[in-house]
Amino acid sequence: MKLLGIESYSWALSENSMGLGKNADKFIYKETEGFIIKEIKRFWSLRYIFLYRVVFFNFGSLLYTPFPIYRYNKEKGINFLRLYLYSKYRYVLYRIEIGLLKLLRVNVFVQYQGSDARQKDYCRSNFEVMLPEHSKSYTWNDRLKDENKREQIKRLEQVAQGIFSLNPDLMHVLPSRTKFLPYSHIDLEIWKPRPCHVSDYKNVLKIGHAPSNRDVKGTDQILEVIQDLHSSHGTSFKFHLIENIPYNKVMDAYQSIDVLIDQIYAGWYGGLAVELMALGKPVLSYIREDDLKFIPPEMAESLPIINTCPENLKQNLISLIEMPYDELVELGIKSRQYVEKWHCPPKVVGRLIEDLNLC
Repeated sequence: MKLLGIESYSWALSENSMGLGKNADKFIYKETEGFIIKEIKRFWSLRYIFLYRVVFFNFGSLLYTPFPIYRYNKEKGINFLRLYLYSKYRYVLYRIEIGLLKLLRVNVFVQYQGSDARQKDYCRSNFEVMLPEHSKSYTWNDRLKDENKREQIKRLEQVAQGIFSLNPDLMHVLPSRTKFLPYSHIDLEIWKPRPCHVSDYKNVLKIGHAPSNRDVKGTDQILEVIQDLHSSHGTSFKFHLIENIPYNKVMDAYQSIDVLIDQIYAGWYGGLAVELMALGKPVLSYIREDDLKFIPPEMAESLPIINTCPENLKQNLISLIEMPYDELVELGIKSRQYVEKWHCPPKVVGRLIEDLNLC
């Protein structure tokens, strides 16, 4: 937005260990600070309501989104009385935050990204391949989690002028006025392909997988298939499991592989897939066909992702291992072109500005 001449500021609670939020203009607190200091700083940050006429919230959360106590259990030594009081305190400030946003007529926009809206009961009833069936984060107090998510979505709909989703599958459970918004988190001048030569390939396909969360990405299933492939194609590929690498060194690891296995349950590709496609790498990820109705038709038609679920993962990898090098390069070129058209930050933000009425 700044590059397009829009005065804007980004706030984050704290800097994520993975480097997420590292470019924020303001961090509300440091992770090393104590609980009381963090809460004082969070409360003081409510002044944002008086500072900005347009506010865009990520992850379907306000500053004081209610704190559900079912997220914790007794085995972890949680003092439930203290937890209960804290949840009530958060709820009161949440209602104050909502009230002030309405009273001062702040233009509120909300973006959902994944587990902040995805509901296990809906997925079970409507999808054959689904993330909640495999991710541990969806297996505890599912009913309460789903009810809480529906309640939060309903509350935010009352104050939000615009609602966006980064994942098409979420639009089944979000308000009908929700709009799809592509990822736009990388600088394409930094994330770009390196020159490659046929001599670098040597008929050994370098397959990479870089899970931020193993059960979300389907890593166990992927590793089983890779192990199985070693018996039949062991000399034709090398597998790189990219984990626990410092953020400032991760691009070199990504550049060293030929293809990426992204995720095989969610129904859409993740932000990592965008990064690897920008580097000119073909990507395997599960794409739910029914969800494509929520994205622009031209985007769906040009999607270069190799649609991959647990059932066809092995065969898709064999096809890539046996694919001629020039075809692999061509697929990488199409992947880069796709990102340039649909995930270029200035283009995405340009469309977003129209929705925010900032022109």
